[in-house]
Parts: sequence; C-alpha cells; structure tokens
Amino acid sequence: MHLEAELGGGDTSETTGAETAGDTAVARPGRSAPDEIIGRLFRQACEDRRLREGFELLQSVANLRPTFTAAAEVSELPTSVRLARGPAPVRLVCFSSQVALAGVHQYARFASAFRDVRDVVALAVPGFADGEPLPATDEALVGLLARMVREQVGDEPYAVLGSSSGGILAHATAARLGEEGRAPRGVALLDTYVPGDDSLGQFEDQLLGGMFEREAGFARMDAARLSAMSWYFNLLGDWAPKQLAAPVLLVRAGEPMAGGESLAPEQWQTQWTAADTVVDVPGNHFTMMEDLAGTTARVVDDWLRTLEA
Repeated sequence: MHLEAELGGGDTSETTGAETAGDTAVARPGRSAPDEIIGRLFRQACEDRRLREGFELLQSVANLRPTFTAAAEVSELPTSVRLARGPAPVRLVCFSSQVALAGVHQYARFASAFRDVRDVVALAVPGFADGEPLPATDEALVGLLARMVREQVGDEPYAVLGSSSGGILAHATAARLGEEGRAPRGVALLDTYVPGDDSLGQFEDQLLGGMFEREAGFARMDAARLSAMSWYFNLLGDWAPKQLAAPVLLVRAGEPMAGGESLAPEQWQTQWTAADTVVDVPGNHFTMMEDLAGTTARVVDDWLRTLEA
C-alpha cells in the first residue's frame, strides 16, 4: 500500500467541487458517530498490526457506497483547484493520490514554486468526499479523470503529474488521452511505485504512522475517505503501466525513510523502469514534497522547459 505525506499552505485562486484548499480557513464539522467509530477501529487495527482486518472493515463500508460505471454518470465533478498561474506554454495538471489524507492540498507547497511561472491545477480523486460515488472499474475512473483534464486544458498544451500513487492515475490518464488523440506533452511521476513493488511496502509502519500524525493538521479521515482508500487499493492493485508516446520523468527520493538507512538504494527506491528520464532529489518519500518541495518542483520545471523548446 502506498500512503504518502500531505501538504498544506499556499493560496488558491480558483476552486470547483466539494472542497477547498489554501490560506482561507475552512470550518471542519465535528466527526459523526459512525466516522468516529470507523476511524478509531481502523487506527486500533493498525496499532495492533492487524492490517488485514482493518482494511476488511473499510472495504465493507466501501461496498455499501454508490458507484459509477461511466464518466457521463457523474453530474458533479470532484474538486479542481488552480494552485499557480504563469506564462509558460505547458500547463501542469496534478493528480491527488489515493490515501485517506490525500487531496488537492497535497500539492500546495510544490505548486508555490510555479507562481508567475506556469499554470498548475490539482485534481481530486472521485469518492473521497462525502456523497461522491466510487468508480466501479478502473476504466470508469480513467474515463472521468480524462474528462476532468480535457475540461481544464481545452486545446492548450499540458503535462500531467502525480506524486506517489497519484502517479498511477497520471500515467493511466495520459494513456487514455493519448488513445483519444489528446496526449500530454509529458508525464511526471514523483516517487511513484508500481503496485506490487515491495520496496515501499517494507516501510508500512512509517507510512501509516505518517498518515495518522498529519490528520489533525490536514484532511479529516472520515468514513468516506477511509473507505475510498481501501476501495482504490483493491481497484488498482493489479494495475500495470502501458507504453506511452509521451516522455516520462521519474523523480525519486534520494533518501530512505527512517529505518532504511542501512539498505542499498535498489532495496528501497522505486523499481519503476518505464521512464525516459530519472532524477534523484534530496529528501525521502515524505520530505521531498514537504520542506524540500521547492527543489522537487525545480527539477520538474527544468524538465518541462525541455518539452517547450
């Protein structure tokens, strides 16, 4: 399972959908009794190292939620937020990851480096907001995400990006848009691991701990978010990348998470092989998108400029 750090701060200028991100404080309602019970039971299962039972609980909740089988069935699109504006010709579309704390806010620090440089838009994943349906299939999911990208970029040149598991969605959506004749200029993956790669799974305790530690400061882990996380782990568990016509940049963490200092890089770094350019940046899986997000952003921007030349 791929759980990643959440990012906060930064302003936003345009918001659509069910949630907002940025400097404006948003009142978060108190957690309902079912949310409190589900969250507490899942946390306890993680602390007791009973992850299978914990995720079975979340999957049972997810199985009771409504689903959609085609993009046309979704009348209200998930959140999209413009995080930066700038004159560079290739705009950047970022995909949220599929963990309980994920959302457009995870790119706020990263996107701040692009202000007055290029347009950066972040897209939320369907099903993480209360009342949103979940995708019945990966085809339904990618169809909706492709629709969201088209609505954001129109006929303008663009690239897609995803951090950690968000890279899976960026890559899959790029493949769909390529089939539709509207391929991106490039695809950027930020420390993304292919499902089934155990290089990141060995840090399961650190990943789960990081998620719980960040809840108070970021998104509330309610039943919708927790059950959606479990749903996506199952939905995308067997996903494999297709060959893309667009160039792919893989930005890898240059440092392991705590506990991995004695391991060789090939034992903890992502084993994603289908990338045209690979760059290692300072920081680990979390910090490269937190305190060191500016450095990560500059690597991405330098690569985007090569696509504009």
